[in-house]
Amino acid sequence: MNLGEIRAAIFSQSDWAPTQSTDAINRVNDFINRAYFQLSQEAPFLFFENKVSFTTQTDVEPGIPTDKLAVISTDPWCLIQELPYTTLGLSQWDTTGAWNGRMIRIEDSSGRVHRHRIRDVFTKLGYNPPGALPSGNYRLITLYKPWHNITDTGLTWRIYTPDYYLPDDVIEVNSVRLAQADQSWPLNVLGQMEAEDFSLQDDPSQVASGIPKTIYRRAHHQIESPTVPPKILPEGEGGGKLRWEGPDPAGQFEYCFTYCWGYRDDEQQNYGPPTTLRADQGANARLEPLWESAPSPVVIAKTTNAVATATGVNGALKIITPNIDFMQGFGRAADVRYQHSGWRKRIYRRRITVDTVGYTVSAGTLVVTEAGGAEQGTPDTMLLLFDIPGYQTETMDNGNIIPDYHRRLRDVHGYQAMAMYPRPDKRYDVDVRCIRRPAELRDDSDVPRIHRDTVDVLIHRALAYLYEAQGNTPLADRILARYMADLVTMTKRYGDLRYPGKTILRKPARAGRGINSRQPFRRWYNLPNS
Repeated sequence: MNLGEIRAAIFSQSDWAPTQSTDAINRVNDFINRAYFQLSQEAPFLFFENKVSFTTQTDVEPGIPTDKLAVISTDPWCLIQELPYTTLGLSQWDTTGAWNGRMIRIEDSSGRVHRHRIRDVFTKLGYNPPGALPSGNYRLITLYKPWHNITDTGLTWRIYTPDYYLPDDVIEVNSVRLAQADQSWPLNVLGQMEAEDFSLQDDPSQVASGIPKTIYRRAHHQIESPTVPPKILPEGEGGGKLRWEGPDPAGQFEYCFTYCWGYRDDEQQNYGPPTTLRADQGANARLEPLWESAPSPVVIAKTTNAVATATGVNGALKIITPNIDFMQGFGRAADVRYQHSGWRKRIYRRRITVDTVGYTVSAGTLVVTEAGGAEQGTPDTMLLLFDIPGYQTETMDNGNIIPDYHRRLRDVHGYQAMAMYPRPDKRYDVDVRCIRRPAELRDDSDVPRIHRDTVDVLIHRALAYLYEAQGNTPLADRILARYMADLVTMTKRYGDLRYPGKTILRKPARAGRGINSRQPFRRWYNLPNS
């Protein structure tokens, strides 16, 4: 049953026979989605399992003893390698964005240890740094917070990844498994308090590294979301310099955007067609962000007949978004940190209508002409259009970029982190068997990710919301009781993934460690009376 059929069943059971208005349809759709999300929380086992993967990152340390850092005296947000990056044996820093969001451990001359999060890593060619360093080609990093002075030099360092973040829509983890050739096994799950008790999150130089055996939950991370919608301006006036190019047809659209920081491993890519690539993104055009904010408010725009030329009639749309680099103090050209906040913006677009004027299909390809037509499906959801740097305020939508049909806008509420022990000593693939928060049902053809025989549970919960909204408390209570009874039945059927009539033997309470049991962790202190 899809959304349209579920809604029709609710109208039928509630005896809602007259013609349904758009407002009534939208309200019932909202009840269905509220029930859908609640069901994912109360009975996640009713939803089909997913598998997500992430990869571990190894620590990066100085390549030679003289590979040290210094703070830029004119910009305490920036640290610089004291040797040009072409120096023999010098550790090579990754400037593709893969290190954005990682941590750097820095020890100053007094032995004091500082931990900072990396914003961005970049190269400056022919740079003449202030102070004693000679002119040359250098690698620099920007920090999330400024360094506490402008005089430190000779800093020893270590770049590491303490936590790994699951996708934003994971709501329940069923198992975690190391997926490596000849090293494939499930990871033990440890409680957060136990992990802290055994100092597994201690300084990276003090915690053992090797093949991970244990995983445990860590902090939750969320970045701020935009507060204003993008501005959309029609283009094409003045001789048709900026017309709608295609192959994506013109029409009416909705736009929004998000803030992004960092990149996930190159295994986590978007699926979109080649025309989703932008020249200014390079190799990172398809990579998923490490963190993404909730979306901005939505704005509606329509291509107009502003260009009357022999090759097209519609003008392009200019998209204006805030300068997030400037907002974070990275927008002054005189600063070394200029335009290196590490943040980006993702533009999303939803098509409302298709304007086929000026388009025809030739050999399976859309070609700009003055006559013809093109048909497209219009899913009722935002699709990824492209990324732009955080400092770029203007970009153009002229139909050259086809949205990624498989990368839809998600309702992001932050990211849950996990850590491993021992700390990974190389790149490992990790598979997580999990339940993911279901995507909102928006199109009538959308089907909930639950078993067919559990749809009645969803219908009954949505009916309870409907009766509550109507003020019919007796019917709401009656249908809610039916929902709870159905939930118990479905729990017996799907809650343990075993035949419902089979006797389930519960595990006894976990016994304490025996005298000869292995103690895989260390504890450097004694508890009272221990």
